[in-house]
Amino acid sequence: MAGSCLRATAALCGAALALLSSLGGGTQALHAQSLKDTIRLALANDSAVSAAAHGAESSRLEADAAFRGILPSLNLGGSYQYVSETADVTLPSLPGMPAQTIALGQQNTVDLFAGVRWAPFTGFAQQATVEMKRLQALLARNNLDATRVGVALKTVIAYRQAQADLLQIDILTSARDRAQLQIDHTTALERQGMAQKVDVLSLTIARLGYDQKLIAVRASLADALDQLKSMTGKEIAVPPPPAENPTLVLPPLKEEQLDRIKALSLQRGILDQSKRLAQSKLYPTLSLSGAIHYGLPGINPILNEWMLYGTAGAALSWSFNWGGDILTAQAADRSLAKLGSDERSARHQTELDYTRLVRDWEAMQSEAKVIEASLDLARTKMGIVKVQYEQGMASTTDFNDANLGLTQAELQYRSQLLALLLAANQIDAASGEPIDQWSVTP
Repeated sequence: MAGSCLRATAALCGAALALLSSLGGGTQALHAQSLKDTIRLALANDSAVSAAAHGAESSRLEADAAFRGILPSLNLGGSYQYVSETADVTLPSLPGMPAQTIALGQQNTVDLFAGVRWAPFTGFAQQATVEMKRLQALLARNNLDATRVGVALKTVIAYRQAQADLLQIDILTSARDRAQLQIDHTTALERQGMAQKVDVLSLTIARLGYDQKLIAVRASLADALDQLKSMTGKEIAVPPPPAENPTLVLPPLKEEQLDRIKALSLQRGILDQSKRLAQSKLYPTLSLSGAIHYGLPGINPILNEWMLYGTAGAALSWSFNWGGDILTAQAADRSLAKLGSDERSARHQTELDYTRLVRDWEAMQSEAKVIEASLDLARTKMGIVKVQYEQGMASTTDFNDANLGLTQAELQYRSQLLALLLAANQIDAASGEPIDQWSVTP
């Protein structure tokens, strides 16, 4: 009965695969996606990365605007004014000349101008503002890089989880198939009176245990694939995990490339410029201006003619706020001291984390060699017990124990390989290695 069910299931699966192969448009979604491509899709689809990218671009534009703000400004304009009443003066009459009234202003005045205004010295405030905006733009860019690293690492974890589920399905299916083969064999012997019914029942119970585990693992795989789809915006077909221990080269620690260290360094620069900005207010500011005018009546309202003329000026100002700027500068000094302590602590913690991850990875490598040796022994034992069982020299319990031991050994070894790959990517992130140079072995 069990054998006929398996044959029917196999026939149904074969028909389904044939139907899928005939649908050309649907097969592309089944192609295995590499981890590198999956990371690329996740980075392009993630909303947090998109928000950080917009923030970085906004900060860059603000930095450019701040630089252009210190350049001389060009002013163009014109004005028209009508005055209902104007002052006038009456000149007394002279011999041969009657009395004359002269207007001292014009009712209609027009002024067209083009001018330049520039502040050559503001106590270094302009330079400090420009540099602060530039550092803030770099900090926003660094935040984008940190967000990308976090998303890439989350993608790696989800990808490896899907591979771990695929691995369990593969190994559990093999264990179930070994149990089913023995069920078929023992059932045939039981019909001939050469085996007991209890042996068939024991093997069937063991196979049902594998079926139960497969149901749970398939649900976990569906969850992992749904998470990958949510992260990338596409259906991701994950390839099987590697069967052998890959050769990996761990990157050295690059503290200055770590986003956390770079952020503290940039924050220190911003505080430096904030202090400089506060100190600049202790100095006077100088501004220059000049313009060319073309107007009616110009500077001679009596003639009332269009006239071209120029103006120039300079202004010097200084203000004192009773030491408030000095206190602001002192507060910046204290903030710089605190930031220096934070940076030293961050560097120390970074070194500890990197050293711990590398030590753990090396220990996992040694464990993998021991687990591989255990797997070889489990395979040898399974082969011996299988032969003995078929010869009637081993019990059903012996077969089930050997089958379970081989299954656990295979799972442990292959899971250890996946854990090594994940640990290598965690070291990549902790070392400051660029994402495009991570170890992304399928």
